[in-house]
Amino acid sequence: MVVIHPTAVVDGGAELAGDVVVGAYAVVHGGVRLGAGVWVDAHAVVGGAPQDLGFRGGRTLVEVGAGTAIREGAIVHRSTDVERPTRIGAGCLIMGQTHLGHDCQVGDGVVITQQAALGGHVSVGDGAVVGGMAAVHQRVRIGARAMVGALAKVTRDVLPFSSVDGNPATHRALNVVGLRRSEVTDADIRALRAAFGQLRTGGEVSGEHVLVQELAEFLQAESARGIAPFARGAAE
Repeated sequence: MVVIHPTAVVDGGAELAGDVVVGAYAVVHGGVRLGAGVWVDAHAVVGGAPQDLGFRGGRTLVEVGAGTAIREGAIVHRSTDVERPTRIGAGCLIMGQTHLGHDCQVGDGVVITQQAALGGHVSVGDGAVVGGMAAVHQRVRIGARAMVGALAKVTRDVLPFSSVDGNPATHRALNVVGLRRSEVTDADIRALRAAFGQLRTGGEVSGEHVLVQELAEFLQAESARGIAPFARGAAE
């Protein structure tokens, strides 16, 4: 059965699955759909109007996947386009006081750490981690299983499987720790090291390895911001 705390406010136009729990002081607006197993607590804002001077109102959307936790004080703004909702995938952890701007596209298994901020239209690939208090410029792409260091200022795209840090952020190394946690093999890591070595010397990524091909596809895709450079002396 649905459980709603006496201090919560739930609009009659909201749709709640049969086992939803709405905690103390939470507010659920009309048009919201809460699926099975959802627990809503107080002091996060999910689906607020986009902070975009060009937005003229209307019903736009946020979608959140199963098993994702959005913690206290987090802010997730809905999209500017009804056809393309702001999206957070499944199994993500969106920590406290984080900000995800309008039209962000966040993949599965992503961790956005305390007080990090993503500008509008940022995309984050599956399994990526954004460190605490990092700031990501609008329309930046962060590739799958990448690691953004704490306090980084990310103004250009982050390659899949990489680690970036600094102000402005630059590529420092492969995200070896993250890769091993996701059960990538040593052979996979060697193939990626070789590909990153090609990039650092100004070459093009080549090879038939599936992860190398994923890296090449990221490089070939349209980019609004360009690719972050490699730091001088960065490890392959």
